[in-house]
Amino acid sequence: MLERALPAPGPLRDLKDLLYELYAAAGAPSLDEMAADVAEDDDLPGAPSRDTIGRCISSPTLPPGQADAVAVAVVLARRARWDEDDAAARVRALWVEALMRVPVGRPIGEYDDRLVLDDLEVHPALSPAAPGTGLGALPAYVARRFDEELAEVVAAVVAGGRSDIAVLVGGSSTGKTRACWEAVRRLPDGWRLWHPVEPDPASALIGQLDRVAPQTVVWLNEAQHYLLDPEHGKQLASKLRTLLNAPDRGPVLILGTIWPEHWATLTSESSRGLDPHAQARQLVKNRSIVVPGVFTSEELAAARSSAATDSRMAEALQRAEQGQITQYLAGAPALIERYRAAPPAARALIEAAMDARRLGHGLALPRPLLETGAEGYLTDIEWDLLDDDWLEGALAYTSMPLRGTRGPLIRIRPRAGHRPESAQPAYRLADFLEQHGRQRRYGDRVPVAAWDALVRHAAPGDRVHLATAARNRGLLRIAMRFYAAADGDGTGRHEEWRLASALLKDAGRTEEWRTWHRRAVAADDDEAVHTEARILRETRGVDAALAWLQGAVDAGSLAAVRAMARMLKEEGRLQEALAWFLRDAQAGAPSALYIAQILEKLGRMDEALPWYHKSVEQGDSASLQWVARRLDAAGRREEALDWYLRAVDVTGGFLFIGRAAELMEKSHGTQAALAWLGERADQGDTNALGAAASLLTEAGRDEAAFAWLQERAEAGNAGALREVAAILKRAGQQAQALTYYDLAARAGDELAHMWGAEMLKLAGQDAEALTW
Repeated sequence: MLERALPAPGPLRDLKDLLYELYAAAGAPSLDEMAADVAEDDDLPGAPSRDTIGRCISSPTLPPGQADAVAVAVVLARRARWDEDDAAARVRALWVEALMRVPVGRPIGEYDDRLVLDDLEVHPALSPAAPGTGLGALPAYVARRFDEELAEVVAAVVAGGRSDIAVLVGGSSTGKTRACWEAVRRLPDGWRLWHPVEPDPASALIGQLDRVAPQTVVWLNEAQHYLLDPEHGKQLASKLRTLLNAPDRGPVLILGTIWPEHWATLTSESSRGLDPHAQARQLVKNRSIVVPGVFTSEELAAARSSAATDSRMAEALQRAEQGQITQYLAGAPALIERYRAAPPAARALIEAAMDARRLGHGLALPRPLLETGAEGYLTDIEWDLLDDDWLEGALAYTSMPLRGTRGPLIRIRPRAGHRPESAQPAYRLADFLEQHGRQRRYGDRVPVAAWDALVRHAAPGDRVHLATAARNRGLLRIAMRFYAAADGDGTGRHEEWRLASALLKDAGRTEEWRTWHRRAVAADDDEAVHTEARILRETRGVDAALAWLQGAVDAGSLAAVRAMARMLKEEGRLQEALAWFLRDAQAGAPSALYIAQILEKLGRMDEALPWYHKSVEQGDSASLQWVARRLDAAGRREEALDWYLRAVDVTGGFLFIGRAAELMEKSHGTQAALAWLGERADQGDTNALGAAASLLTEAGRDEAAFAWLQERAEAGNAGALREVAAILKRAGQQAQALTYYDLAARAGDELAHMWGAEMLKLAGQDAEALTW
C-alpha cells in the first residue's frame, strides 16, 4: 500500500484525501495495475505514467496536470464501484481550487522601480536621480532589434494562450534583464510574475513549480543557476518542459537570461557517456534571443533622442566605449576603476575572489576564505604595513556602492526566514568583475596562500570542482588536500573517493590508492567497482573477476550488475552481457545504448532500433546520427531520413542537415526539401541556410540559391545576408559582397564582421579591415 505525505490543510489536502480514499476503497491496487487500467482506456482525459500515478496519490504536491489527476480518480472509482463522473468532477474542482488558492509570484502591476531592482535583479542606473529632476530609479529604455523578437514571443503567448519560453543570451550588463522587464511590464491585468530565489534558485523552482498558475511569468534571471545546477538541473528542465506542454496549466511565459559561456555549456553535447544537459537543451532549443554587447548606429540614434530628457543616458553616450551603453549604465567602468585604484588590501580581496570564482567556487565566498587567501596577493612590504583592522577597512572599500550600483565585493544579506547555517558572513563578487577576472587573469598563477585558503574554507559542495582545477594545473598534492578535507569533515562522497584514488594511482602511491579505492567500491561507485573487477581480471583471470562481481550482486550492488554486463561484453559473451544489461535497465539504469549496440552486433537491428530510441530519451543524442548513418549505408533511406530529421532537431544539425536535405529531396522532391530548410532557417537555424544554398548550387541553380537566400535576407535574417555575401564573394563581386557583410553585421551577425575584415585584408585594404 502506498505511503502518504500530507500537505497542510486546505484544498490541496482535501484533494489528496479524496484520491487516497478512492485508492483505499479500490483495494489499494498496485501502480502497475493502475497504469494498465489507464493504458486500456483511450477516452480518459489524461494518460499518467506509473510514477505520475504514484505521485498523484502519495506525494504532498499538487499533481502537475489536472487531466492526470482526473484519470487516476476515474480508474480508481471504477475499481471501487463509485460514481466515476462524480469522482472526476470533485477531483477536477479541488485541483483548480488548490492551484488557484496560493499561486506563486505577485501581480505584475504591484512592481515598482524598487521591486524591479531588488526582486528582479535589474541593474540600477549608474547614479541616482538628482532631487527635482523627475527621473526614476531606472534610466530611459532604448528599444533594440532583439526587443522585437522578445515582443513577438510575449504577444504570441497572450494572443494564443499557449505557454512558451525565451532565453536572452548576452554578456554581463548588456541589458538582458531590463529587456525582459520591459517586455512583460505591459502584460494584461491578471498576469503574475514569479522569481524563484529562496532558499536557493534551484530548490525554490523545484519545490514550488507545481504552484505556478495560468498567466504567470516564471523569471529565471541567470538561468545557469537553475538549468546547470549539478544536482537538480536535469529534473528542473524536465519539469519546465512538462509545464510548457500542459495546456491546462497555461498560458505561462518563462523568461531567462544567461551569459554566452554558460549557454555554450548548456547547449553543447557531451562527448562522453551520459549527457547531463539533454533535457535542458530540448527545453531551450530554438528559444534563444541574442543580446549584442554594443548598440548599432540606429540604436545609438534612438539613445541620443532619450538623452535629451535623461542625463544618465547622455553621460553613457559621452563616455561609453564602442557602443557599450548598457554596460556603462550598469556601472561597469566604475567597478573596474574601483578595482584598479583599490588600496593593496582591498585589491587583494578582489583578486582572491576573482581566482576563487574562476577555479570553481560558488557565488557565496566565506569571509575566512577571502581573509586568509588575500595574503597571497600582497607583497611582503604591503603585508607588513597593514593595520590591525585592515580586513574591515578593505571590506568597507569593496562594498561601498558606486554610481547607484553595488560595490566590487559585497556581503550577501540573508533574507528573513532564510538564515545560513554558518555564522560566518559570505560575500559575492560583482558579475562584471568576475567576467573581467576570468578574461584578464586566465593564465595567471594562483598563489599558494589562495589554494590553502580554499582547502580550509571552501564550501563543501565546491571541493570537487576546485580539486579538478588543481589537478588540471598539475597541482596533485593540492587536489588531494581537497579530497582529504571532504573526507575529514564527513562531507566526502563516493565521487570524491573515486577521483582521489585515481589521482593517487596515477602518482604511483599504491597503498594510499587502495585505501581510497576501497571506500569508493564500498560506496557502490560504478567506475570504482568496474576498476576493481578489471584489476581482478588482469591479476587472477576473468572467472575470478566474474565470481567477485556475482558476490557483489548477491550483496545488493547495482554497480556490480553494470560491471558484470560490461565485462561480459568486453569478453565477447554478448548473449550473457545482453541479459545483464536488460537486468540493469529493469532496475532503472540508462543501459539502452549498450543493449542496442549488442543487439545490432547480434544482427538483430530491428530489435535494436527501439533501444536506440530509448537511449536518445536517456540523453545520448549521438545515437541519432549513428543509427541514421547505419540505415543510410544499408539503403534503408526512408528510415534513415526519419533518424536524420530527429538528429537535426536535437543537435541543431551542423553535421547532418545537408544529408537530411539530400534524402528529403530524393524522397519528396526539391520543393519539400527547400520548404523544410526554409522553416528551419526562419526559426534561426543558420545551418539550414548553407544546406539550402548547397542543394541548389550543386544542381547548377546558382540564381535560384541567390533568390532563395535573398528572400530571407530581406526578411531580416542575418545569416541569410552573410550567405548572400559569400555567394557574391565567390562570384568576384567584392563590393556587393562587402555591402551584404555590413548589413549582416548590423543585424547582429558577429561572423560577418570577421569575414568582411578578412576579405578587406586579402584585398590589401588594411586600414578599412582594422575598422571592421
